[in-house]
Amino acid sequence: MALLVGVTGLVMLLATPAPNDDYFYYQKFIETLAGGTLDLSIPGFHGMNILSVPWYVLTESAMTQIHMQMLAGILLPLFAFFAARALFGSTFEAALFASIIALMPFLSFSALRGWMVAFYNLLFFLTIIGAVRGAWWTGVAWAFAITSLPFAVALGPLILAVWPKKLSANNHRRTVWLAVAIGIVLSAAYVIVQFLQTGGINVGVHQEQTAFNIWQGPGRIFLNLMHALQILFSIHNYYFIDPARTGHGNMLQTTPILMMLGLFSIFYSKEYFREKLLPLALGLGAVIGIGLNVLLDHLDHFYMETGVFFLIFAAIPLLKKYPLWIPIVLVTLHFQWFYFYLNHGAVFRLQWWFFLIPATVDVVFLLYCIAYFRKIWSGMRSMIMLFCKLLQCKKEH
Repeated sequence: MALLVGVTGLVMLLATPAPNDDYFYYQKFIETLAGGTLDLSIPGFHGMNILSVPWYVLTESAMTQIHMQMLAGILLPLFAFFAARALFGSTFEAALFASIIALMPFLSFSALRGWMVAFYNLLFFLTIIGAVRGAWWTGVAWAFAITSLPFAVALGPLILAVWPKKLSANNHRRTVWLAVAIGIVLSAAYVIVQFLQTGGINVGVHQEQTAFNIWQGPGRIFLNLMHALQILFSIHNYYFIDPARTGHGNMLQTTPILMMLGLFSIFYSKEYFREKLLPLALGLGAVIGIGLNVLLDHLDHFYMETGVFFLIFAAIPLLKKYPLWIPIVLVTLHFQWFYFYLNHGAVFRLQWWFFLIPATVDVVFLLYCIAYFRKIWSGMRSMIMLFCKLLQCKKEH
């Protein structure tokens, strides 16, 4: 895992940041708060930017927001590892999940543009780590995630499901509901302060929309739902708001194979999960995370990642039980790198070293296959024999 984080850090540092779009709002908020003024009239969700202020105080850098996003992008595989190990209690499953996250460049390297996704994803995984440990700060991490992207409310069922049950029943209920209350109260306080300052509630950087007019009617919700299904189960998509603006970045930011396996694992949860509540919470998280996008005007591939994470988590036990799926998942995760390169290669001045990250994962996987060749061959032989038996039965009938 240290190797993967190190390679990710090297590639991130070799790339050239290109501030754009949302970045200017986020940086302005950081500088304003560092100057002693909490100004929530500045467009955007600023939970993560509050955490960036100490770095600005130390450096007074005009690139503080991007620096913090880059750091989050570098650490993302590590936090993904600890989150998966906390959920599944297995180093193998944790390494598998972390490798999948590392092979999703839109999650990490959009930091170079100043978008919020890397830091938000880190807070998402940090909340899971805290929930499994029953840590007092879980609600705080969750609140910062919600006030970075409100789709993080989808973590609610998972927090309730994985909170440690070693405590007495009364202590368990008290501590878990305290964590949930902290997350809700802090998030509500953010919204209340913003309403008192502005007389409204910002919807990210979309100044033409409000918290009241962003919700859609049945017709548009149906179209959004169809588009969401297209995003989840295909590679190529289009920009639904304005199809003429469809670019290389309008795509599922993982492999549809994982979406299929995740759903299959949830539907047949008794075969892949020991805990009854975990697959239920993952399913609810996916429905809430994706469902909130369907209800809104702006169906965004980055926003849908919240729901996608839950489906990837759900796919991990199936991949462990049937590891022959792993190379298929690994191969189909690679296409994102070429699309990201086409979309951002010139802007971020990416060169051959950009592909060191997938190359590192490939080499480690190859070494794993060599180390466990007999076990892998035994599994493949069993599958081949089973396939031959099925063919023989078909011929006999």
